[in-house]
Amino acid sequence: MDIQKLRELKAAKVEEARKLQAKEQFTEDDQKAFDALIAEAKSIETRIQAAMELDGLSDPKDALTVAAQAADIKITNQPKVYANIGEQMLDVMVMTTGSDLRAKSAAAERFQQVVNAASGGSVGIDAEGGYLVETDKASSILTTAIETGVLASRCTQQPIGAMADSFSYLAADDRDRSTGKINGIQVYRKGEADTMTAGEKAKLKEREIRVEDMYGLVYVTNRMLRDALAMAEYTKRVLREQLAFKLDYEIFQGNGAGQCLGIMNSGLIVTVGKETSQTADTINATNAIKMLARFKGDISKACWFVNQDCLPQFPLMTVGNQPVFIPGGSFANAPFGMLLGLPIVPIEFCKTVGDLGDIVLGDFSQYLLVRKGGVEEAESMHVKFTTDEMAFRFIVRNNGQPMHDSPITPLNGSNTLSPFVTLEAR
Repeated sequence: MDIQKLRELKAAKVEEARKLQAKEQFTEDDQKAFDALIAEAKSIETRIQAAMELDGLSDPKDALTVAAQAADIKITNQPKVYANIGEQMLDVMVMTTGSDLRAKSAAAERFQQVVNAASGGSVGIDAEGGYLVETDKASSILTTAIETGVLASRCTQQPIGAMADSFSYLAADDRDRSTGKINGIQVYRKGEADTMTAGEKAKLKEREIRVEDMYGLVYVTNRMLRDALAMAEYTKRVLREQLAFKLDYEIFQGNGAGQCLGIMNSGLIVTVGKETSQTADTINATNAIKMLARFKGDISKACWFVNQDCLPQFPLMTVGNQPVFIPGGSFANAPFGMLLGLPIVPIEFCKTVGDLGDIVLGDFSQYLLVRKGGVEEAESMHVKFTTDEMAFRFIVRNNGQPMHDSPITPLNGSNTLSPFVTLEAR
């Protein structure tokens, strides 16, 4: 049995063990079956290591682990094999489609240095036939894409290891504070020698985010393939722009099915009603004040996210004779001005003025973005054969969702509170 089939067999045993462990009623027989599956998985791993040793290979898990943290670490002793990602893309092309055995061997040797620098000696091709991008190049693509994203750059980032496919955390199951407690927990005082009041169990639930593939296709002409530097700059620019756009789009309005769950489709967002007889396609000062009254988050990180069409509405807003809008240029971090003391940030994901979602008061530090691994690269010469182009595919793995799935009900008052507040359609 080859190494890949052994790995698939081991993965199947581990998955069976996970299903057993997830059962609510975990019996003694379940424990025995669980132990047997883990023992089988360990035995298969021993066979994998032996097969790899016969092939002259060492364990690739160290390389993948380093790649999983590529955006967060710097390998100070790593020799630079490629001057840019363009040169590495050329080697990937040669290794996968080239017919010159000497050129393929030289390309494979250069690529092996990349992985060896990260792992101390390993193979660079994963189970799906992709190639790990050199760590500093992966960091450049991923980090810049997230920093470029208006929303992604504001989210709470959570990297996970190469051997994990999801991230689990405990969140409040009871967000109602109207009874004086939250999550089933209440604090009391007691007099001397008084008996303590019995408490309740904490109400927490496990929330899980499973990473999903996000890929980009970059088409490069064979003429551009002759210029590695030009190809590198073109690839990085196109990838970071499109990855940032796609990620921001999903964070705002993703449906959660194989992609991020957007705030607009989550149970956490609060919608403030429009005013009686409010003119269609308008936003007024009362709307903004009521939205701020429903906000519960880190006010220092909160912003008004709006469609560009909404900008003419704000200079007209006043409370009595006092303006609630400060024009752009007054503060370094608010080039589009401030409304009720908070920056205005135009984004194209918001709906046009008058529609639900045209304005959102949000604190995106309350949104969890999980990411795994570096960047995986593969290529094909057949997709654009008639136009003399190569197609390079880059895959990153990530997912995201709001940290909580429902607003908070406060101790006093019936209006729920949330870090994401929007305005009803007008």
